[in-house]
Amino acid sequence: MSSLVDPATLLRLRSDLGGDAAVQNRFVNDFLDLWHNRELRLCAALAAADLEAADIVLLSIRSSSQMLGAVRLENTAGLLHRTLKNQDLPGCRQQLPLLTAVATDTCLALSRYIAR
Repeated sequence: MSSLVDPATLLRLRSDLGGDAAVQNRFVNDFLDLWHNRELRLCAALAAADLEAADIVLLSIRSSSQMLGAVRLENTAGLLHRTLKNQDLPGCRQQLPLLTAVATDTCLALSRYIAR
């Protein structure tokens, strides 16, 4: 695959889901379908200086990325999350474009994975 997604983690996920590729693909599709909403919620939370809401969104991004093996997205969200924990809103807003770019690339990689 790519450095964006760890295929071993995706295989482990499939195994955890009883070996059912359709269930795994549904999980991946749910992640893809929810991404835009998560991004909008994060942007809105940061714009409103709502640290709690931003924290919740970032936890969601990080946990779902970890389950899918979306390594770079999880790491990028982790950096932003640490910046948020330091209450550095300007720093968080500065990191958003990178998070968005990594997420876009990750979503493309995951879409290709389930298409094969």
